[in-house]
Amino acid sequence: MKKLIALSFICFLLSSCFGDKKSGIGTDFNDKSFVAKSFKNKVSFSEINSPCNYITKGTIAKMYNVAEKDVHLIGNQNSTACSIRVKMSDNEFDYITGSINIYEEKDKLEDGSSWIDSWQIQKGVSKSAKWIKGLGKAAMYKSKKRELIIKFTDYTMSVTAPGSAFNQIEKDKKRDYKSIVLKLAKQTPLLK
Repeated sequence: MKKLIALSFICFLLSSCFGDKKSGIGTDFNDKSFVAKSFKNKVSFSEINSPCNYITKGTIAKMYNVAEKDVHLIGNQNSTACSIRVKMSDNEFDYITGSINIYEEKDKLEDGSSWIDSWQIQKGVSKSAKWIKGLGKAAMYKSKKRELIIKFTDYTMSVTAPGSAFNQIEKDKKRDYKSIVLKLAKQTPLLK
């Protein structure tokens, strides 16, 4: 039992030190400056089809300096998710992954709270989250996760740049993942 407790404590410490979570203590949960004052959806949630249709292999190939044949977009017409795989070498298992997901997130929640409250908490407990102005109702970039989250009326889009937190060769390339997710997000009709 003592070994289990010690192992749990070590796992907690490692995730606290190397993960993207921090304590929300000291966070200003009354700050609403990140919310766009006047924003209207260009596309309603019911009109969204596969996000794989919103991006091109050619664009991703240029960003990662690979051939178009090395970019794989995985999704179907009935899905609001698209997995992005970029093959980095001749080894069939050497690829990096990313995604575009669009999911329903109502502005008013059943418990009476709003999406603003949950976004403040997300930002408050993330070490790497930063607000991004001028995208949707609100946008947050989490550099540790290579993820851009954009809030629209009653839904949210999450864009994760293809990359790897553990592949040292990929990390040594020091890619600008923030500019990659911004380019991918701006290709969608949700922001055009």
